[in-house]
Amino acid sequence: MNIIWITTQFPNGKENRDGMFIYRTVQELGKHYNITVLALYPIIPPIIPMLKNFKDRKKIFSDWRNAYPKNPIVPQYIKDLNIIYVKYVRPPRINFIDIEGWFAYLSLKKYLKEYKNIQETLIHAAWIFPAGQAAKLLSKKFNLPFIVTLMGSDVNFIRQKTLRHFAARNIVKNASKITSVSQVLIEELIKKNVLINKDKTALTHTIYNFSKFCIKDKSKAKNGLGLEKDKRLIFFAAMLRKLKNADILIKSFASLLRENYKLNLILAGSGYEEENLRRIVEQEGIVNNVKILGNIGEDLLVEYYNAADIFCLPSRNEGLPNVIVESLLCGTPVVASKVGEIPHIIKEGVNGFLVQPNSIEELKEAIKKALDITWERNLLRESVTFLSSEKVVQEYNYVYKNILLK
Repeated sequence: MNIIWITTQFPNGKENRDGMFIYRTVQELGKHYNITVLALYPIIPPIIPMLKNFKDRKKIFSDWRNAYPKNPIVPQYIKDLNIIYVKYVRPPRINFIDIEGWFAYLSLKKYLKEYKNIQETLIHAAWIFPAGQAAKLLSKKFNLPFIVTLMGSDVNFIRQKTLRHFAARNIVKNASKITSVSQVLIEELIKKNVLINKDKTALTHTIYNFSKFCIKDKSKAKNGLGLEKDKRLIFFAAMLRKLKNADILIKSFASLLRENYKLNLILAGSGYEEENLRRIVEQEGIVNNVKILGNIGEDLLVEYYNAADIFCLPSRNEGLPNVIVESLLCGTPVVASKVGEIPHIIKEGVNGFLVQPNSIEELKEAIKKALDITWERNLLRESVTFLSSEKVVQEYNYVYKNILLK
């Protein structure tokens, strides 16, 4: 059986970790199926700046064209995988996000025209928009079945009685199967009146690198990273945007320092909130206790998970965050928001604690409780063994074979 994965998130640079969970999943599934990855790579023309400065539009376009990377960098670790980076024009999302899939479709269809044994092919899209939208159009064009996997943001940002809501319903209705990393996302899709037939759903988790994300000596990890041995470490890794509530974490952390806790806070990630977060750190007077690293590679991420005493993710909403699973695989307890699939992973006092998002005080108290416990790191790792590669592959086998039999 041939399977074409379509995704907007896939590693495309030397240190780019974007879409590593998709890469690991298709890499493992590639041992059982003939998989081609069509990784959508956006070309974003400066339409809005050109309209705002119409007299200088030619120079703005010329500067953009000269600076824009012509091709993504294929990471060296990607081997034995058929991957094609597909460029597509992505108009400004503020106005065109609900029809972005159409632009992706226009670029994708030429690759399917050249695809061998197209009649024996299944399309698998990660996220409803834009990949699922493009997959639906390709399905109609080439008469192929398609699957859409829910990841989190694609569901959480759907609002009823909008163009996005109408488009999502149409995509879901035409899909052969809707799979999800989280049962909560499926329920949310039903609640929003996007999904009608629950019988066409299934859980398909992403695959985690159990061998790389492993328990290491905490003292050696701290020493290797040059961290202070007399201070305990709270670690956060995610995109720096409002949704992730890193500002709530910083303020909770500052409150802990005022109670004479000896702590450091490290945030890994980048995004539009970085400048605001640095400003909060300065306002709280905790510059010497907080570091914002930017994006880091997996090898370094493993070291920070192991060096940390607590991993914290106080997001407003989530699907199933990979960072939570990775932290537990490294034997580090988690304090996270009671949203999405997180409550199905984190059990109070067993492998971490849950809090309501947006509460500085509640987050602070949960961190204090986690710091007071001597955690058995092997038990923390065992709490997520249900996500082993073997078990996740079985989930995909069930879905793929079910469609094939039809």
